[in-house]
Amino acid sequence: MVLLVCYSFGVPQYHYAEYVFLGLFMSEMFIKMYALGPRIYFESSFNRFDCVVISGSIFEVIWSEVKGGSFGLSVLRALRLLRIFKVTKYWSSLRNLVISLLNSMRSIISLLFLLFLFILIFALLGMQLFGGQFNFTGGTPETNFNTFPIALLTVFQILTGEDWNEVMYQGIISQGGAKRGMIYSVSSFLKQEFITL
Repeated sequence: MVLLVCYSFGVPQYHYAEYVFLGLFMSEMFIKMYALGPRIYFESSFNRFDCVVISGSIFEVIWSEVKGGSFGLSVLRALRLLRIFKVTKYWSSLRNLVISLLNSMRSIISLLFLLFLFILIFALLGMQLFGGQFNFTGGTPETNFNTFPIALLTVFQILTGEDWNEVMYQGIISQGGAKRGMIYSVSSFLKQEFITL
C-alpha cells in the first residue's frame, strides 16, 4: 500500500522498491532453477508463468533505463498479482472455487460473444443515427458516436448503466425530439441488460 502511495505522488524511492522486489523474484527463480534443474523447472506451468513475468519485468526495467519510457509494458506488472494462484496448490477449497469459476467461464463464452455482437451492432447503428450530431455549443461530449472506437465505448457505457440517461438526453437534443434518441437508448439498454442477466 505504501508503494502505491509513493508511486501516486511521484516519490523517487518507489523505483528502488521495484528493483528490490524484482531482485527477490529473480533470486527465487534462479534458486528454484538451480535446485530443480532447468528441465524440471519448466515442466511446471506456474514456473513458466513466473519466468515470463520476471523476464518481462527485466525487459521493462532495462527499456525504461535506456530509453526513458515504459514502452507500455508497465501493464504487465499487474500479471504479478496472478502469482496468488500458487496458493491453490495447497488450499483445496480455493482450488475447488477456481476450478468451478474456470468451468463456468467455458460455458458462457458463447453468451459473451453474443453480447459483443450486440455491442457491435448498436455501435454501428448509433454511428448511423447520431454520427457527427453530438456537437453542441459546450463542445462535443466524450460519449459520442463520431468514430467507431468511441461508439463502442459509448455503447459499453450504456450497457453498464453508467450515466446511460445522459447519452439518451444528448441523443434527444441532437435530433431535436424524443423519438430517435430515446428509442435507441432504451432499446439498447434493455436488450443488452437482458443478455447480461
